Amino acid sequence: MVVAHAGLDVCLKDMGCLKGTLFPGYEENTQIEAFMGIPFAQPPVAELRLRNPVPAKPWQGILNATEAGGTCLQTNYFTPNWDIWGQEDCLYLNVYRPKDISDSKQLPVMVYIYSGGFFTGTSHPGLVGPQYLMDTKEVILVSFNYRLGPFGFLSTGDEHMPGNFAFKDQRLALQWVQKHISSFGGDANLVTIFGHSAGGSSSHYHMLSENSKGLFHRSMSLSGCGLGSFMSIEKDPLKKTQQFAEHLEIPNFKDLSNEELANALRQVDAMALLKTADIARIWDVYPLVADLPVLEEPGPEAFFTEDPVQAHLAGRIHQVPWLLGTTSREGEGLTFLFRNLDSDDRLKDFNSKFLDHLAMAINLPEGVSSNVVQDILELYGQPQIKELNNDTFAFLAGIVGDFNFMYPLYMSAKTYTKLDQLSIYNFDYLGEKTFASIFASSRVIEVGSVHLDDTLHTVAMQALTPIFQKDSTDAKQNGRFELTTV
Repeated sequence: MVVAHAGLDVCLKDMGCLKGTLFPGYEENTQIEAFMGIPFAQPPVAELRLRNPVPAKPWQGILNATEAGGTCLQTNYFTPNWDIWGQEDCLYLNVYRPKDISDSKQLPVMVYIYSGGFFTGTSHPGLVGPQYLMDTKEVILVSFNYRLGPFGFLSTGDEHMPGNFAFKDQRLALQWVQKHISSFGGDANLVTIFGHSAGGSSSHYHMLSENSKGLFHRSMSLSGCGLGSFMSIEKDPLKKTQQFAEHLEIPNFKDLSNEELANALRQVDAMALLKTADIARIWDVYPLVADLPVLEEPGPEAFFTEDPVQAHLAGRIHQVPWLLGTTSREGEGLTFLFRNLDSDDRLKDFNSKFLDHLAMAINLPEGVSSNVVQDILELYGQPQIKELNNDTFAFLAGIVGDFNFMYPLYMSAKTYTKLDQLSIYNFDYLGEKTFASIFASSRVIEVGSVHLDDTLHTVAMQALTPIFQKDSTDAKQNGRFELTTV
């Protein structure tokens, strides 16, 4: 239960004052000061839909910051029925700090970027709870929402709908931190960005984006990095946007200028636009990550002006201390395979074109011959495997994990310029709570620690599992990390 506290007022330069609340801490009878639902951008609706985010306007009076803001509109392809929830007006952030922080001490700041494949996720404290990190009483934690799915990525490939809105939302939140975090007792010169999965990839991407330079000083990419095969540059964003327009039955969409097309998409029903994202899936949920960044012309608002993989390999990356993390290779690969075990019909369909569908799970480039997948099985010493089943799942999940997570992580580490600033950890603790069951597979197969399991020990996810009690096995072990400083 959150109880309002009359004394929790903070005033932000050029914005206004806001009232926070006391939030339950990790231990019983402890509390955290929380300021939630703070707008960092104007609502990206109507004429601001599918545009670069615009900083929030000042407000009159005292802003009530005692409850989280709305979650961004999204489809959750991880769930069996593809849950839809959220709203377009969603660009809000949360600030958590220790209770009774000293006026003379500025604390390091940690900014969390949520996971979800860039199509789902939220900064709501039910899924990004501050309890574990704030138990140290030595940091300030910031979490925020960013646009997802088509709202975060659709593009005409030019200034009329430039795309990369999800990353620009993230950058605007980081700019807000630089401007305002000192009002909460935070040190704007000691900011760490971090996140899991899509959040980990995002942390890496900000290291590769020229216009994010100087907004952070440490980075953590956990179970996800910018070299992952599931995330590439959209080759023809205008064609994809026209496909959306055709599905939405926008009249004469092929004859519209890019400006007219963008304006037409700003007027369609938000739910219809969200559901149209399904057309990007070729089979079932594959490709799972279908919302891709685009390249932009250089400018003060651009995010990617060159392929991030090429930028990384060429050393054009912000040199900051960087932590890379992973779980088991089979557990990472489970992310792209687990749904196929939920349904006998889906599994049969997957196996009817086994090599083609495995290529999608590995995220090989579109058009790659199935013979390449057979060659991969040969290289792994199991050319006889012809289907996904209970017996082959762990082995195939290992291959998928290698392609999507392990190899990209090792390549990121190997080619990072300042290796003295790089550390890698492997999370191999399998606790009572695991994402293997949270992903809701009807046939949970033991593969060790799985994708996002370390998230359960980083941020409190009470919407999925109760907070670990201090005397529990999970809390006492708190995961086992093998940390290597390269």
